[in-house]
Amino acid sequence: MHQELSTTLHCLKQLKNLNRIRVDGARVSYSIFKIISTNCKFLIEIGLSKCKGVTDMGIIQLVPACPNLKILNLTCCHSITDAAIFAIAVYCRNLLCLKVKSCNLLTEKSLDILGSYSLLLEDLDLTDCSGVNDSGLNCLSKCSELLCLKLGLCINISDKGLSFIASNGTKIRELDLYRCSGIDDNGIAALSSGCKKLKKLNLSYCNKVTDRGLQYLSQLEELSDLELRGLVNITGTGLMALASGCRRLSELDLKHCVSINDSGFWVIAYYLRNLQQINLSYCGISDSGLCMLMGNLTQLQDAKLVNLTNVSVQGFELALRACCVQLKKVKLLASLGFLLSPEILKTLRARSCRIRLWD
Repeated sequence: MHQELSTTLHCLKQLKNLNRIRVDGARVSYSIFKIISTNCKFLIEIGLSKCKGVTDMGIIQLVPACPNLKILNLTCCHSITDAAIFAIAVYCRNLLCLKVKSCNLLTEKSLDILGSYSLLLEDLDLTDCSGVNDSGLNCLSKCSELLCLKLGLCINISDKGLSFIASNGTKIRELDLYRCSGIDDNGIAALSSGCKKLKKLNLSYCNKVTDRGLQYLSQLEELSDLELRGLVNITGTGLMALASGCRRLSELDLKHCVSINDSGFWVIAYYLRNLQQINLSYCGISDSGLCMLMGNLTQLQDAKLVNLTNVSVQGFELALRACCVQLKKVKLLASLGFLLSPEILKTLRARSCRIRLWD
């Protein structure tokens, strides 16, 4: 594989105007970086996701020859350190997108470097980077052009760090805080005050968030995609505030939100008529709640309804009949494939609805 890639890259001498190169998943070496840097002076995108052999030395060899680089994907390049980020930031001043997911040798120094040099950065993926902390986010807050920031699984950040981002992140459209266990309602308050342009937000398994946090989220009127999976402390009271303020929501994930009862789902049915996708798996909704919800959401195209233990077979039957005209995808427990009437299954399939049966 390495020899084949090296041979291929030697052909780059014939492609001096190449502006994009992606070798995701390949095994690379210092010599390959040297070939690229020598022959490709006009690169605007480099993809090295999950490549074996990506090191600081390779990156330091590569980036001085890439002053026009705008997109760099280093996802799961586990050997790179702050030294690589320093070289990238210094030599690639036009960088717009940087992905360093699961690069666990990076520390807060990398964020300080990016905050000092990469001021045009719009898209930054720091998912599962254990070195990210509040101090680092304070430095990163200087990147005021950020549109998308992914901090999922960054367990060392808290409300304080989120406040730093919110204070200067007025342009942020997408924020991922998946399993950021240090975030609570105070962080959501700062976020809702500073990031008014947010359209997509992932708070799944941020277990300290309560109804008070949802009340703050109701101030984000442009929010369209919200993941609240596993928030065991939110109830119908919080959903009432959220739904009344976030009328543009089109995707909502409430999987494992076990404290929400029918009153909360009725609120969704009444206020969130633009919903196109919803995940209710493992929720406590009843027959009447599900029928009301599915009947009222006339734009709904994708519903995940796995393990709804309070819903009977008849309840599923009636709910699916209520939305079969527009529904394009539905996910159900495998047993329902045998328990639902052949008629409703035939009707759904005739309307090009994809039925996924989960075992």
